[in-house]
Amino acid sequence: MSLRDTIARLDKQGELVRVRREVDRTFELAAVAKKLDGGPAVIFENVRGFSMPVVLGTDGTKDRVAANLGVKSHELVHRFARAIGEPIPPVRVADGPVRARRLRAPLDLGALLPVPHHYEKEPAPFITTGMLVARDPDSGVQNLSYQRLQLKTGARTGVYMLHRHLHQIYDKNCARGRPTDVAVVIGMDTAVRLAAATWGSNIPIELDEFAIAGGLRGRPVEMVRCETADLEVPADAEIVLEGRLLPGVREPEGPMAEFTGGYGSDGPKQVFEATAVMMREDALYQDILPFANEHHLMLGLPYEGVLYRFVKASIPGLHDVHITPGGCGKFLAVLALDKRDDGDAKNAILCAFGAIRDIKLVVAIDTDLSAANERHLQFALATRVQGDRDIFMIPGAKGNELDPIQDVYGSITKIGIDATKPLARADRFEIARIPGLEGIDLKDYLS
Repeated sequence: MSLRDTIARLDKQGELVRVRREVDRTFELAAVAKKLDGGPAVIFENVRGFSMPVVLGTDGTKDRVAANLGVKSHELVHRFARAIGEPIPPVRVADGPVRARRLRAPLDLGALLPVPHHYEKEPAPFITTGMLVARDPDSGVQNLSYQRLQLKTGARTGVYMLHRHLHQIYDKNCARGRPTDVAVVIGMDTAVRLAAATWGSNIPIELDEFAIAGGLRGRPVEMVRCETADLEVPADAEIVLEGRLLPGVREPEGPMAEFTGGYGSDGPKQVFEATAVMMREDALYQDILPFANEHHLMLGLPYEGVLYRFVKASIPGLHDVHITPGGCGKFLAVLALDKRDDGDAKNAILCAFGAIRDIKLVVAIDTDLSAANERHLQFALATRVQGDRDIFMIPGAKGNELDPIQDVYGSITKIGIDATKPLARADRFEIARIPGLEGIDLKDYLS
């Protein structure tokens, strides 16, 4: 289940390509990765000025994510929902591969790590796969979350923290006049990567995301102690940066190209200062190209499990959910449900808005269609929606901080669309079928 295991499996199955030609980490690496977006995973073996390879795309398609977790694509949402409901706590071990090399200050992160410079107007390279580990000073529970880290000079990076759990931990420590110990984990398997992106009403600050990763893996994540921080990190990580978020310190940060395809905000942001590094002897640097398929999957798939659990609790007929990549992995959700009453679809949509703040457009469809099939969604919208009855809006709502339309208006309008069949005339919407179609194998008929 480690990143190394994943790479070996992808290589064996022909889903991995290796770029042996020298590439520049400034734009060239990102340009090649963009050309490969949605295709095979890639390892850049010769990044100019570095001996460390860079890997992208190990979770670049939904089928690949599912295979990395040992399930089928249609089983992903149920595996995730179960992992949230039945988390498996991590366990501490004495040693692990990530402790093979240990470095102390003075550190130069820009010279040590081949962090790609992705997009034209970004002021510096950004660590996009940095999963920050911090401990809540009240509960003692560790939190795991993604934060973008802009390389600065030496051991410093800028940090753009959204107002979620990590920011709460930071604020608690600042109120007590002390820095926040953090560890930045880079290079992990699918389970930990997805768990780090999990957020929503079902994920309180007291829930350790490493326990969700354990639920996804089906066994505990093995953890080792950090060298200079009171934190534990995965023993099989590729790289761990140890350090602290400095209280009261702000420095210019951004803009960075975000999941919406445009540039996010810039301005004074918090600062991370590294004090030590642990890494494997032959460490790989794992990267995510912003505004690419892997980025949207890492955002959307964790939301699906949270959304399923929340809506299912109120609407038992819910069958499946899908957060669309075209909706930037955050904004557009599709719910497939069996209605018991014509009001079920609208109630399910309202539950979805309550489950995850970032969702702003929800479409409910019937279970004779697939939530993940774009053509089925378009078919439902085209044939099962009566605009004046089935579309409703909630103006003045709060959305995601990086949504450009919220930047313009200061709020968003959430939109719900009931694209399900009216129960009284459900027969009018029956889809014609051919008996025996499912059992046909074209290889038996075509030479």
